[in-house]
Amino acid sequence: MARICLAVTVIVAVGVSTRWWDTSGARLPVVQAAFPVIGLAAVAWAVLLVVLLRRKIVFALPALAVALVPVALAASAMGASTVAPTDNDEVIAASNLEFGRADPEEIVEHIRALGVDTLVLTELTPDAADAIDAAGASELLPHRVGSPQLGADGTVILSRHSLSEVSAEHVPGLFDQPVAIVQAPTGDYVVRAMHPYPPTPNLVRGWHRQLGEAADWVAEQPAQTPLVLAGDFNASQAHPAYRRLAEGLVDAQRAAGSGWVRTWPQGSSIPAFVQLDHVLVRQGEVVDAGSSTVAGTDHALVWARLALDG
Repeated sequence: MARICLAVTVIVAVGVSTRWWDTSGARLPVVQAAFPVIGLAAVAWAVLLVVLLRRKIVFALPALAVALVPVALAASAMGASTVAPTDNDEVIAASNLEFGRADPEEIVEHIRALGVDTLVLTELTPDAADAIDAAGASELLPHRVGSPQLGADGTVILSRHSLSEVSAEHVPGLFDQPVAIVQAPTGDYVVRAMHPYPPTPNLVRGWHRQLGEAADWVAEQPAQTPLVLAGDFNASQAHPAYRRLAEGLVDAQRAAGSGWVRTWPQGSSIPAFVQLDHVLVRQGEVVDAGSSTVAGTDHALVWARLALDG
């Protein structure tokens, strides 16, 4: 019995440890994305051993030690570090439309309800762009950088403020990631739309490389410039490459103390279990942040109300 318990504990410990394996191995990022589930399994296993081995609690100590890791990480995502709202705050949102299938009326309703100032739309097709504009987006957010495209390649930044394109991180054949200066009344800020490759076996090396390139790009930006990265990162806090990119930036959901945010997969037989969609900010503070489901897409829309130092 003790050997079986130890063997299972070792397997669970290996699963937990994958959070720190920084590699582009073919299947590893998928395992890492499931870290919240692995963490729950580690806690459940420790509790089960305590119940079963209460008279020999010493055999449950290794499992308890392993379970402390996800518990500590979960606790770190619960504390809020937000600031009071002002009239000068900017609301940034991002939504992956899943090949343009998201309900255009719901997208526009979120723009209105949240008072969105700048919106990043990924997987925006020409037909979806027309439908969203017809629903009212063209009046609410008339300024655009980027272009709709077929499939998953189109990414557009929309804003109520004037925009000027800085550059477009064009990846041949896949996933545009435009960058724009948003000319807000209280000061300019830079928005980079994020949509790197997904970590599927045939693209995982490119996924790892693109996250690293994004981290390098952030490091090259003037330190005094307010900077926002928003979109579908195809990565979570469980991926070392994402944590390296987010270093020195504020993750809006974590700053709001949102806990276990689950943006993907929505509307699936598999319950949503991982946050792939983020809003990151530098030279700014978080007032509030949240996420909302949108019919027709497997990603939740994420948003953040930010006090930018522009």
